[in-house]
Amino acid sequence: MNSIQLNEYSHYGFTLTEPEEILEIICENHAPENHPKFDVRSLFFITENIIKHSTHTSIVSKSDEIKPQNFDNFISPLCALKSIGCEMSCKAVRENSAQTTTLGIFGKLTKYSWEAKAVLALAAFAMEYGNSWLLSQLYPQSDQLTTALAILNRVPLLLNSTANFKKQQETVVELNKTINATLQVIKCILKLDELSAHIDPNHASLKSAKKDVPINTYWSILTIVSCATEVFYLTRDEEKPQAVSILSHFVTKRINDILAKLKRQLTICQKEIDEPKIYRKLLKHVAHAHGKITHVFNTLILFKDNAYAKPATLSVGYTNKEVFDIDVLDGKYITFYISTLDNVSHKDILSLKEVYEGTENNKCKIVWIPIVEDWTEYGREEQFMEWRSKMPWYAVQYLSPATIKYIKEEWYFENKPLSVLMNPHGDVENLNALNWIRIHGINFFAFRNINVKTWIAPVVQELMTPALDTWMKEGEYIFFYGGTDDYSMERFRMKANCAKVSILEELKIHVKLFCVGKLEKGRSFSDESNAGGFWSSIQSLLSTLSDYKLHEEHTALRKQVHKLLSYKNDESGWCVLSKGSSVVTSGHGWAISKVLDEFDQWKQQISHERSFGTCFQVYHEKVLAQTTTAGAHSAGCSFGNARNMECCPVCKTPIEATLVSYKCCRMCNLTPY
Repeated sequence: MNSIQLNEYSHYGFTLTEPEEILEIICENHAPENHPKFDVRSLFFITENIIKHSTHTSIVSKSDEIKPQNFDNFISPLCALKSIGCEMSCKAVRENSAQTTTLGIFGKLTKYSWEAKAVLALAAFAMEYGNSWLLSQLYPQSDQLTTALAILNRVPLLLNSTANFKKQQETVVELNKTINATLQVIKCILKLDELSAHIDPNHASLKSAKKDVPINTYWSILTIVSCATEVFYLTRDEEKPQAVSILSHFVTKRINDILAKLKRQLTICQKEIDEPKIYRKLLKHVAHAHGKITHVFNTLILFKDNAYAKPATLSVGYTNKEVFDIDVLDGKYITFYISTLDNVSHKDILSLKEVYEGTENNKCKIVWIPIVEDWTEYGREEQFMEWRSKMPWYAVQYLSPATIKYIKEEWYFENKPLSVLMNPHGDVENLNALNWIRIHGINFFAFRNINVKTWIAPVVQELMTPALDTWMKEGEYIFFYGGTDDYSMERFRMKANCAKVSILEELKIHVKLFCVGKLEKGRSFSDESNAGGFWSSIQSLLSTLSDYKLHEEHTALRKQVHKLLSYKNDESGWCVLSKGSSVVTSGHGWAISKVLDEFDQWKQQISHERSFGTCFQVYHEKVLAQTTTAGAHSAGCSFGNARNMECCPVCKTPIEATLVSYKCCRMCNLTPY
């Protein structure tokens, strides 16, 4: 059998077998089928009681006192305890004797479970140890029976020599610490066994902890044997061998390391059990909290989780001054800026400052919510304060894990910054207004309620001219058009101009043209800054509609916006027809051109009951229906949230996403990627 030397103590000649070989030996002798039955937990409870009193820890805290239980029906496995006690007692230390004794105990306990082996060994030790300390308290002011028993247990030898007692006092203190650490390790092993019934057996921490149970049981029993050896020399009038101290130091360190690891594993396992319960509690509370923004904020954002180390706190201003009265939020809109500490954007802060400084009557409050899983991680507090010093608005620190889970599952936070807009009633109006804020600043409020009929108005806000503003207010028919090919755009402009003359002559209807991307006369149509801002607004609108819990009418709008976005890179260009700010239809440049070319074929359908816009839309749909090939569809960018299955806006079949590209919403000459 191979052996390892105990680090710096190796020159004393003290060795132990390799853990892998030990594990193999104890597992070979482990056959718990048909093992003798006894109540393991009751025996542990009794053993814990003995050790707590023997090591004088029962008086430390009233909350730690062990409450009495009824053990009338408990039958002690006395023979097993005495057999183990005999194995541990009265053994002089020599090389490998502690390990030999430990393996001998495993041999006696072949038919018991790992938990039972550990508890039986601890109980056997506690029975002897507790008996010695009980007699030491009664001796010599006791009857003859107690005195006789104390003498047989060598209690006078321990107590009569004051000098010896003082010399051994430190040893006793350290011994008691080791005994209690071993007790806690075995308690953790029992707890793991209990948790197995309440947690997925494939959970990583539970699997790892359960895998370590055999070797942890071995180290527990080896430590108990070491403690028994220490007790042996406490009641002897002879010098303790160096090897005893070496073994004691080694196993004490090892058992404390095991205890620390077990506590971490148990914490994770317990968290796995508690978190779903706490989350269900949060959902229940949130469901009943609507009606007032402060109720929702207090219930959701400041949710009190007793299992979490620190309560969530609300602060305000660059100095992070704590806010105790959340009524300052009453009756206000709240824009939650949600990010990690690693992806806060300086540009986002500038955009939010524009909202912060420009919101009328301070009707919208901004609250930064940093998503941090572990605040104890090095540098997190400093990182928080560094960003906090740049934000004059509110912030929430130490969110509970349940709130973080809610934000991820209900608000779809996926480690990218987003901004959730909540109204004064505590209802979410926009699940991600961040793109609107980045593009429109304070004007993002125009998007808080998406109107299914007039959605084009906020989209073209950045393109607004005095003429366009007048046309939209007066309800004129407007063709918004654009494209990537200047020649196609010019052809469309010429056809539209011819058509609008005919429409004016025959119907007395004014039609206006507005080119998205047009520059001064004589220059190219392609103004990337102008057109890019338009498409960024369209993409933001689609993203919002994709994320939002929509009504049926908004679902139809999402499809319409998605369809328009798919025309972005069409060589024939694209076009949106609106009446004022009300959208009539949108389509490929070629399809809209065909409708205009064939004006004579559908103009007779226009009447008081059927407007120009209605007839244009119907004929446009007819043109599309006659098209046999939909062609490749590419939005050229993200389709909002990937959770939503997208369909081709022409043939309605599901789309396979083959390319996703992104462009800076501020058009910083960034190549799409």
